[in-house]
Amino acid sequence: MPIDFLYPTPIYYSQLENEELINGEVTSAIREIDFDSNPDWHSPHKLSDPSFEENLLVDRSMTNLMGQIKTSIGNYLNEVQFHRSPNYGDAAEFAITSSWFSKYDRGEYAPLHSHAHHEIAGVYYHEVNDTQGEFYMECPTPQLTSSFVFNHLSFSTRINPRPGLLILFPGYLYHGVYANNTDDARISLSFNVSFQKPYF
Repeated sequence: MPIDFLYPTPIYYSQLENEELINGEVTSAIREIDFDSNPDWHSPHKLSDPSFEENLLVDRSMTNLMGQIKTSIGNYLNEVQFHRSPNYGDAAEFAITSSWFSKYDRGEYAPLHSHAHHEIAGVYYHEVNDTQGEFYMECPTPQLTSSFVFNHLSFSTRINPRPGLLILFPGYLYHGVYANNTDDARISLSFNVSFQKPYF
């Protein structure tokens, strides 16, 4: 008898195209940014805007990167068969509602957290290599940890980042970044995707 893995957590990966154009946009935006920590959070890494008031992808006109991210979101929605949801329809439009750069110098990391108020979260890797701190995701089903048979299915998933990689995942999924143990900065762009709810 086959095994049917019910209630999966869909994670989308894409190596973006037009790398030269995207790198130009991102590098130009980074040159204008003074990275800083959020003092209220005692943040263990730096952000392009600790207040999260700026939406980098929109405000800095990163049109090539924005276009590829939106295409990837469309692909992601097709793969998870969003059209089968009772919420699917003409009113179910999405927008990238926030986006920011994260910079990790030596010893800096991102603690475990989620973006629970948004349907989809994403990260694009710009200046990074696979020794600068893995991105990790925690199992969203904590009951698995107490099972003698199934607890191995609850282990953290670790991903080695590489330039040009885009990852999309449900906003409720807890995730973090291990410490950068190199002398080179690790820079990524994170963003949140929200939908226009037809019942609001």
